[in-house]
Amino acid sequence: MKPAELETLHAQCRQVLEEATETLRGRMGKDIHKKVRDFLMVHNKGGQPCPKCGGNITQLNANQRITSYCRHCQPGLLILN
Repeated sequence: MKPAELETLHAQCRQVLEEATETLRGRMGKDIHKKVRDFLMVHNKGGQPCPKCGGNITQLNANQRITSYCRHCQPGLLILN
């Protein structure tokens, strides 16, 4: 990437994080343990259609963690041993 593109990317990443932090602080209030996830497009929606391409959302559950993704939109996430 060119230096100007990197500067733009950095500025946009920072803006997204600042806006997300402000939004979540407003929605969570003082309850820092509340898990707000309704803004995530595919999280915990395994088996449902992907909102972007209509493909099937894959969901992996391991160690009390959930990973949800579309194999079409996000190829290469499944690592085989």
